[in-house]
Amino acid sequence: MAFGIFIDTPLLLIPFFFIIKFRKQIAKFLSKVPLPRFLLYLFASLPFMIFEENINCEAFGCNFTFFPFTIPFLLGFMLILGIIVKLIHTKRIFLVMLIFSIFGTLFEIFFGVAGAQFRALPIVWFITIFLWTMISYAFFTVVPLTILIEHRK
Repeated sequence: MAFGIFIDTPLLLIPFFFIIKFRKQIAKFLSKVPLPRFLLYLFASLPFMIFEENINCEAFGCNFTFFPFTIPFLLGFMLILGIIVKLIHTKRIFLVMLIFSIFGTLFEIFFGVAGAQFRALPIVWFITIFLWTMISYAFFTVVPLTILIEHRK
């Protein structure tokens, strides 16, 4: 956590609550951009990724920057997720978001920059950071998945 637990937690959780509450309105607003829906899905994830990564990534070697080095990898994850969602024609945004968050967190544990530190945590902290990482992945997928799955032009 870049700024410390007492700043980072509300800094991510409060906007996350509002993003979930107003996801359809945000998706409708973003859908005014004249792009194909799949490209809009990818581009819509960028501001959320940049915000989230500037909160969480700095603790593991990312400096506060407009475009953290992790963004291309996360966009790759979003591309794969979008393709899977299109292929299976799902309508369950929160189930997709939950599964993606779990797989993303497992990827972080086994292949991420902080994987060794993650696995060395005591069990209570491991569970806490596991849940925090899941929320982080969900944070940047809520609105893009709403655009891709639920919002019709």
